[in-house]
Amino acid sequence: MAIENENLYRQERIRKYREIFEPLFRYIPWLTEKQGINTSYQYQDAEMAENTMPIKVYDSTLLAFVKEMQATELMTRNYIYAFSRCRLKTVQDELAWIDRSELENIEDIFDIMAKYVLGGMTKGLLWTQAVEDGVFLKALLRIKELLYVWDGPLA
Repeated sequence: MAIENENLYRQERIRKYREIFEPLFRYIPWLTEKQGINTSYQYQDAEMAENTMPIKVYDSTLLAFVKEMQATELMTRNYIYAFSRCRLKTVQDELAWIDRSELENIEDIFDIMAKYVLGGMTKGLLWTQAVEDGVFLKALLRIKELLYVWDGPLA
């Protein structure tokens, strides 16, 4: 009975996360194309150059992705605890953790993404860094693999 309950819980969790992430998987080709590329630029009006500060302009697809990630309600400021628990200090640590993640710790992937999505609200460089370093791409690919490849389609 315990195994059956665990299996039902697992399937319900998979179903819930599939509903949330299915629309986000459409960003995978864009993230693949933009990996290693800066997705923002400095805008400064030529006429008022000496009297104004340059403004950071972000790729519209990146902004749409960030907005959709925020809407998932899986982005939590408690991501700091996952970074401490998993001993994540560098981008390489984050990418390696994503590679090693299993369904049981899929929330750790969400927490890694939250660092960039939420942190980018005050430090926009984080959004472009996550695209350039491939964090968003690797996270989405791993989530997709965990939700589809290992369990197959749900009936």
